[in-house]
Amino acid sequence: MSGRKSLSRRRFLTGVAAGTALGALPLRSAVASAAEPVETLIIGSGYAGSVAALRFAQAGLHSVVLERGRRWPVTSAGGTFATPAAPDGRASWLSSWSPFVPQQLDVYPGVLEAFRADGVIALAGAGVGGGSLVNNAVMLKPSEAAFNRAFGTDIDFDEMSERWYARARTLIGPAPMPDDVYASSHYTAARSFSAEAAAAGLAPFRADMAVDWQAVREEQAGTREASLIIARSIWGANSGAKRSVDRTILAAAEATGRVSVETLTRVVDVVPSGDRYVVRCERIDDTGAVVARPDYSAKRVFFAAGSLGTSRLLVAARGRGSLPALRASVGKGWGTNSDRQTVRVGMPWNNSTQGGPSGIVAQDLDNPYEPVTMINFPWPVPPADGTGALGALAMTTCAADGYFSYDAATGGVSLTWPATGASAVRATQAVTATVDRLNAANPGTSTLRVNADTTSHTLGGAVLGKACRLDGRLHGYDNLHVIDSSLIPGTMATVPPALTVTALADRCVHKALDRMLN
Repeated sequence: MSGRKSLSRRRFLTGVAAGTALGALPLRSAVASAAEPVETLIIGSGYAGSVAALRFAQAGLHSVVLERGRRWPVTSAGGTFATPAAPDGRASWLSSWSPFVPQQLDVYPGVLEAFRADGVIALAGAGVGGGSLVNNAVMLKPSEAAFNRAFGTDIDFDEMSERWYARARTLIGPAPMPDDVYASSHYTAARSFSAEAAAAGLAPFRADMAVDWQAVREEQAGTREASLIIARSIWGANSGAKRSVDRTILAAAEATGRVSVETLTRVVDVVPSGDRYVVRCERIDDTGAVVARPDYSAKRVFFAAGSLGTSRLLVAARGRGSLPALRASVGKGWGTNSDRQTVRVGMPWNNSTQGGPSGIVAQDLDNPYEPVTMINFPWPVPPADGTGALGALAMTTCAADGYFSYDAATGGVSLTWPATGASAVRATQAVTATVDRLNAANPGTSTLRVNADTTSHTLGGAVLGKACRLDGRLHGYDNLHVIDSSLIPGTMATVPPALTVTALADRCVHKALDRMLN
């Protein structure tokens, strides 16, 4: 985005963020004279961080949530987020580059980080709400076999299913696409995907989704800005139809008056100090420039910055000697949830809008390589021959062979993913086999791509039972907890991880509260 008009509008949006934007925060000296005392500090405001804030507030405890990004207030005027028709810096976290557009963008603390690792581009949400701002909102509980494949027998599936997954569903409030929305012209592609999956014997069903379907109806009626019905959601939904956690779980936590969310505040180090931890931060402006360096002295710290954020922070802290007792397993066990982006072409015309953000699930559990789950993914660009196209995000299983490394010379942390390793190749073979099954059952269709270059499901780096105890506490330190997607060993075994992340966070925070209060 360029031009004074656009920039002033963005600064206005920042300023209306209920007193939490940079302009409402007192600036401190370049080096804080004293660390602000905090009993409970939460790093990150996505699914895990929001659950933690809410549960502490419900227990009568105050917490501070540190969020590197800004608030994204959705209003009736629309226009909060960038769109494919008008991409700008709001689409990218402090980078002029995005993998989704060819042009350079203005540098701004936008809603989506694209981290260029060795072997994959890893995506992560940035802003109050974290990944819930930018994901496809699909909420699936894994089967018992899939769950045990990911976690072994260390965590009881029945307990997770009956208690923690149920609580996560209550918190998020997902629901499948209603019949009237499904039958509309905006969701022709969803019906096409379902029909083709059924023809291939893949038993499609409508997914539970963190979507306000009444808001989608209002999009269709023209009383809200069109967003989900025209496949505009990866940079946020301007209609407010996504049930992102800033509007649900975290909003409930903030309503108690016991939660303070500090935006545009990125954590750079965590250092033990007696029986507390000094959490060193940088507060930035909308160009990414550091304008203050506040410190917090926390009794307990909960890492909820997502797999990328938490893993990079912990690996750097160990590497520079701030947290030397962290296990060698910190930074290991990382994976992409075996994400594969697929596009098929040659079906009847379905590209009027390709409503989303998703809606239909098809599972190939008899795949000769590995089980595969596919969720329809809007692909709004029609083929050149005038036929229809269908996109899908496929997930299977893959070894968690990725790892983070600290560079002492630069102080940076890199990520390596063996994209050509045997396990990753097998995952691609599994997805290709499912796509071939769809094509065989639907004559005239063919595969345009099966792509593993990008993942939106970054998992691992502080895995349960290895880097952490089974309740999320980091080995080597009291009162340092990991509660986010870093706990999951690289794959959630064929389902999107958001519901599991929420359930695990709730479980870990509950156990922490038990220790604190009892």
